[in-house]
Amino acid sequence: MKIVVIGPGALGSLFASQLAATPDNDVWLLDHDPERAARIDGKLLLTMGEQEFCRFVSATADAARIGPADLVLHCVKSRDVAAGLRAAFPLFTPRTILISFQNGIGHLDTLARMKLPMPPALGVTAMGATLLAPGHVRHGGAGMTRIGFACPADRESHLRLEGAASLFRATGMMAEKVENIGEYVWAKLLVNLGINALSALYGCPNGDLLAIDEARGKMIAAVREGEAVARALGIRLEDDPVARTLAVCRATAGNISSMLQDVRQKRPTEIDAINGAVSARAEELGIAAPVNRELVRRVRELEAGYLRTAPHGPCPDRL
Repeated sequence: MKIVVIGPGALGSLFASQLAATPDNDVWLLDHDPERAARIDGKLLLTMGEQEFCRFVSATADAARIGPADLVLHCVKSRDVAAGLRAAFPLFTPRTILISFQNGIGHLDTLARMKLPMPPALGVTAMGATLLAPGHVRHGGAGMTRIGFACPADRESHLRLEGAASLFRATGMMAEKVENIGEYVWAKLLVNLGINALSALYGCPNGDLLAIDEARGKMIAAVREGEAVARALGIRLEDDPVARTLAVCRATAGNISSMLQDVRQKRPTEIDAINGAVSARAEELGIAAPVNRELVRRVRELEAGYLRTAPHGPCPDRL
């Protein structure tokens, strides 16, 4: 099976290294940066605990060199979804399975607007990953990956997506195809609301937030505001989102959130797709969301401080 992962960031590199463990899989990384792709080409390092694995993964900045793919995992930042898909068009056929993995909900409207030859699927994963260097990723913890269509799809597309879930499981990942992927997108969004911005502002691993009274209070308040928005939109929430967020904080205590990784690398964050998107929906619905608005303001101020002085050029995670 020809598999292409768009975006050589933490999650994309983790998926590529896991899927490349099976010799039958022809795994590629599609990068916007030709020089970095050349450095990664042929070797992707995966660190799991004290063990290190070297996986053969081809890398390129030219989608036409890869050609039509069976499975495409779209792992760029939310702001780069449209650009990534446009650059990847040579990969797509009506039979290609495209699964888009982004934080937040900012990418949903973009996917709905794109004229694609296949119905796009959404992915939500609880796996943790940290990019140690280009071409070297650390597995941050196992977790379930759920995939599903958020728009109508024919029976053959559903069967191929089920096949993708089976492929994930065959390489040691926990995965399942679900019919209610939108609910899982929102469930993860609510966790991200409570952890990502605060970890970036306090500059600490996830678990440390629980020991800081102010941070813990803002975490609970931000998630409750998001919960009110979700319920107003008719989103079904199976678990108490605050309890779930606190549990995720404890389970991923040593992890560095993706937003804190962005801040440390002086990259633009996904604050607008997470807390910003919920704040915007809250305003449309007439729901108060002062904590999320505050977090958006403070993260934007943090970004402005380093983006003003950062060298100009493409974002490292952008296709």
